[in-house]
Amino acid sequence: MTPEISLRDFQSYYPYAPTALAIKECVRLHSMRQLSCEGPILDVGCGDGLFARLAFQDAEVWGIDIDGNEGRRAQASRAYSQVMLADITRARLPEGFFGSCVANCSLEHIPDLGAALRTIYKSLKPGGVLYTFLPNRDWASYMATPRALARLGLGTVSRTLCEALDNQFRHEHLEDAEGWARWFRDAGFDVPRVDPIGSTASTVTFELFLLPSLLGLVNKKLTGRWTLLPQLRMLEAVPVYALVQMLMSLNGEGTPTAEFLLEARKPL
Repeated sequence: MTPEISLRDFQSYYPYAPTALAIKECVRLHSMRQLSCEGPILDVGCGDGLFARLAFQDAEVWGIDIDGNEGRRAQASRAYSQVMLADITRARLPEGFFGSCVANCSLEHIPDLGAALRTIYKSLKPGGVLYTFLPNRDWASYMATPRALARLGLGTVSRTLCEALDNQFRHEHLEDAEGWARWFRDAGFDVPRVDPIGSTASTVTFELFLLPSLLGLVNKKLTGRWTLLPQLRMLEAVPVYALVQMLMSLNGEGTPTAEFLLEARKPL
């Protein structure tokens, strides 16, 4: 069985992302590589292009992002045939053009989610597929600290901490599996599956690296990049990966809980 986070993916991501973010993105890459995406591919909320460069080799990929700085980095990454700086709720995309669309934890941040889904729906070919990673409504409750507080009888404190985490990550929408599926069905999609991904072990390990990774957030705000000196971080990748794997094995809970991989298809 392949690991939830592979050394190859971690070595590719860690030089350019804080450890906590690298853990999450490697979990998604592991799931993405098991999917078949017909081109052209639309990447919604493409960010700096690193995910697409690692996930979609030798494919025609278009990126779209509302953030101009991220769009410029996406263009520089050479991961995309074309990069659009636009709001997905109002973007003028070619209709019936894309074979696939990918949204890597971007849709939950869009206030008018229905408008975004209708835009994506129109841009897909009949039979085209949308794959999106979305947070479980209760994702934060699977972290070690909220669970410990709940076991101590401090349920209110635990819930307050979870709400604070949701606010920090700027989630406009949080749903369970059926709640997410309803959004996509209302936009006209068929929804064959909503599969949980991201084990409790990787979620807790992500939590353990959150505070050290705050330096990356500060750096992002100051310089536009998550990390400095990526060549130096390449040398650190293998020992940090070993630490991540050790922490995951100590947590040991492999049940997928943190996120969903939702598949939505435009009817033929």
